[in-house]
Amino acid sequence: MSKAIQLFIACTLVISTVQAQPKSTNNPKDQQLIQMTKDQLKDKIKGGWAGQTIGVTYGGPYEFKFLGTMMNDYQPISWPDGAIKRYFDQEPGLFDDIYMDLSFVEVIEKFGVDAPVDSFANAFSRAPYPLWHANQTGRYNLLNGIKAPASGHWSNNPHADDIDFQIEADFAGLMHPGMGRSASALCDKVGHIMNLSLIHI
Repeated sequence: MSKAIQLFIACTLVISTVQAQPKSTNNPKDQQLIQMTKDQLKDKIKGGWAGQTIGVTYGGPYEFKFLGTMMNDYQPISWPDGAIKRYFDQEPGLFDDIYMDLSFVEVIEKFGVDAPVDSFANAFSRAPYPLWHANQTGRYNLLNGIKAPASGHWSNNPHADDIDFQIEADFAGLMHPGMGRSASALCDKVGHIMNLSLIHI
């Protein structure tokens, strides 16, 4: 995994100036040019991956325990030392939101951000890690001859409206820092492998 992240960071660091592309607005602050050094960009990208990893392990113990209700402030959330390593060693399936991303990053590393959807679908469907819900059904469909985007359509995937890809879409933003429309286009392509509905910018 670390090799994929390092290669991803190396590819991304060619961008030394990041320009946001917001929708038309009257607020001049929303249209400012944002400049940063390669080191600043690298730090933000590393922070994105770290945030994903921390979020997965911080929320993991409470997943599916507050169905149909909010988790209130009075619920303590423990965060013992070594939690990330312990979960990685004992419950590696908890990291599906990250190892899915890394499969897609490896495709971009090999074929570029404009890689055809079949490249992403093949990497995802043949990877050895476990999957659940829309991801698992999407993989099953692909391995049984149903190509994307049909693999994520509700008529073939009863989990098509689950949030699987919304959880995994972080990689698209990390691969397109400051370029929301480009990230959204990548999500539209990859997300329909396993899901039907996506949010667009």
